Amino acid sequence: MTPSTSGKLTSWPGSADVRVFLAGGTGVIGPVLIDRLRASGHTVIALTRSDAKAKQLAAAGCEVARGDALDPETLKRVAVEARPEVIINQLTSLPKSLMNPLQANSDGKLTNQLRVLGAPALAAAARETGAKLIAQSIAFAQKPGSGIRKEDDPLYLTAPASHRSVIKAIGILEEATLAAGGVVLRYGHFYGPGTYFAPDGAYAVMLHKRMLPIVGQGRGSFHMLHLDDAAEATIKAIGAPTGVYNVTDDVRVTAGDLLPWMAREIGAPLPLRVPPITFALGPLTILRYLIDEQPAVSNQKAKDTLGWLPKYPDWHDPLAELLR
Repeated sequence: MTPSTSGKLTSWPGSADVRVFLAGGTGVIGPVLIDRLRASGHTVIALTRSDAKAKQLAAAGCEVARGDALDPETLKRVAVEARPEVIINQLTSLPKSLMNPLQANSDGKLTNQLRVLGAPALAAAARETGAKLIAQSIAFAQKPGSGIRKEDDPLYLTAPASHRSVIKAIGILEEATLAAGGVVLRYGHFYGPGTYFAPDGAYAVMLHKRMLPIVGQGRGSFHMLHLDDAAEATIKAIGAPTGVYNVTDDVRVTAGDLLPWMAREIGAPLPLRVPPITFALGPLTILRYLIDEQPAVSNQKAKDTLGWLPKYPDWHDPLAELLR
């Protein structure tokens, strides 16, 4: 099966054995996405440079492509050699622990590099092969303030320095993807196994140690997203027109409500409350943004254009079940 002249597959997802090149197959969404694609009869060619991860991907039924995602020339060559009809960019390397903000910031810089170097390389591969390109972004990167953000509202490019580097990398990823006729999915805050919201995830650990405070008034809007819903939206996006889409569930919650709720669910002490000035410098500004500043976003465009509806529109019950 081949892409149409518009860059969209002509009969996705009903046709079997579409070749999908997946960069980022061992992240938190990767295994869920691989399972969905394989169950539909599609061939998944997953990228890794690690022997251990190659075994993991092969055991999941993937063909394995070996290459370094931080080497743009190699990444493009490997993607082209896979002869894909779809390229999915899920490249991240987020820190497992957030206990040390300085270390977490250092670890997070690798994700910035993957976005800055990997996205243009995969976009070039998509142009050369005619493959449809889908790329992961985030729904919590827009300017603070009142109101509900839509996809064409500006990113927070005036953020404090360490936070601004994240936003700039996201901007480069989105621009490269759109220039190749691709689709950008701005996912909400993932929950599910292996995420920060898992029982052994970073947020639960920090709550138990009382190291995840409510900054300021805790006004930051968390828009949650179950991993199953993220995978479904990714598959829906393959047949969608180029553009940016916020992919979140329907029930917004502020950090000031979410963190105490989560603490009660896991039997942790209630979070402390600290003034915003406490998180005014360095990598701590990202946490201040998330907890006290991130704005609400709309998922209506994804519903209208992708034809996607979250299986879990309200995070309360599925997240409580996960935490138990």
